This record gives sequence, structure tokens and C-alpha cells, in this order.
Amino acid sequence: MITHETAARIAYAHAEIKAARELLAIVQEAAKRGEPADIRDPFGRQRGLQLGVPSLSGFSHRLMDVSPALGAIVIEAHIGAKTREIEALTEIARGEIEAATKAPTP
Repeated sequence: MITHETAARIAYAHAEIKAARELLAIVQEAAKRGEPADIRDPFGRQRGLQLGVPSLSGFSHRLMDVSPALGAIVIEAHIGAKTREIEALTEIARGEIEAATKAPTP
């Protein structure tokens, strides 16, 4: 049986890839048209891309208005990293399944 932690990490990585691919499609389509990407916040206001690290101290480290071209590079790297993470987690899950099937049943 796959552990809850492994399953959750796999699901989280898949969700990250899905979100990244959707954002990358928006950025790439706008670039093809030679227009700025139409990225809006939850209130419908057009925003640039941001790259940040939240902090519990109330201060965050954030870059504002990251260019779509640079954002696309970061997004593609993120997709690659999460894909490799899923590959590694798949091996962990395979090991967990093998261990569970070899364990004696009570």
C-alpha cells in the first residue's frame, strides 16, 4: 500500500504541473500574438507575474512584474522539476507496494 505522504506528494506535484502548464499556455499564446499576457488576479485586475517566498514574519521576499519571457523559463523549469519529482515518488510508491505485498498477512 502506498503511504498517505507519498500519495499526497504525488498529487501535489501533479496539481503543480497542471497549474504551471495552464499558466505557460497563457504566456506562450500571448507571446505568439506579440501581446502582453492577460493575467488577472481574483478581482479581475490585470497583473504581471510575481515570484515570491512567503514568510511567517509578515515580510515576504517577492519579485514583482517578472517578465513573461523570464516567467516562461521559470515555469518550464518548474514543470521539469515536478516531473522528475513524480518519477522519484513513483519509485518510492513502487517500493511501498512491493513491501506491502511481501509482508505476511495476519
